[in-house]
Amino acid sequence: MNVTDIKPSDIIAKIGDFNRAQVIGLNCLIFLALREQTSVTRQHEEFGFEDIPPQIAQSCDLLDDDALLDLAGQITFCLVTEKARVALDEENAQLLVQQAVDDQKQPTLLSDY
Repeated sequence: MNVTDIKPSDIIAKIGDFNRAQVIGLNCLIFLALREQTSVTRQHEEFGFEDIPPQIAQSCDLLDDDALLDLAGQITFCLVTEKARVALDEENAQLLVQQAVDDQKQPTLLSDY
């Protein structure tokens, strides 16, 4: 892949095994770089996010500002989507537990009389 051919989706693929803290940290570095009009690598060095590989920061620097903002947006969308999925899973689990515990909703058997 030529350095000019890098896309936000390429970086998303590289960070697929990052944990939540790493993903949030990378997003912070991206937003700081955009705000300060500097590179992600510079922010990485300044803030010392050692859990984020320098190669990822360097890959981000190959993107123009619009593509970098798009990357940050995609990362944010993934974080929000994951949070919503977890909340939905918890809600569904609570409903199942309530149904299992609440015997009021169970039909009575003729043998109960």
